[in-house]
Amino acid sequence: MGRWFGLRHGGNGYGPPQPGDLEEFASLAEARRKLADRHRYGYWQRSHFAFTRREAADVLTPCVGDDCEITLYGSADGLDYPDRRIFLGPRGGVRIERC
Repeated sequence: MGRWFGLRHGGNGYGPPQPGDLEEFASLAEARRKLADRHRYGYWQRSHFAFTRREAADVLTPCVGDDCEITLYGSADGLDYPDRRIFLGPRGGVRIERC
């Protein structure tokens, strides 16, 4: 599967994701890298959000915590149940699991 669609969860000060927060990722590797970068560098480095239902944005993500994750879907229309979950492991690595 090439493209993935995801909703980011977690972090102090962030509410639950809304359908308008849906992002598009070119691959699982890109989604994994974005989660890690937003967690590690979000205080000082802008991250690109390729939103599907609103204009793309480059923003800081200072409150992304250790509990952050991205739930991934194979389609922008099928948000009933995620296909994959990307999250931080106990030693700081990024893990991907099937849902």
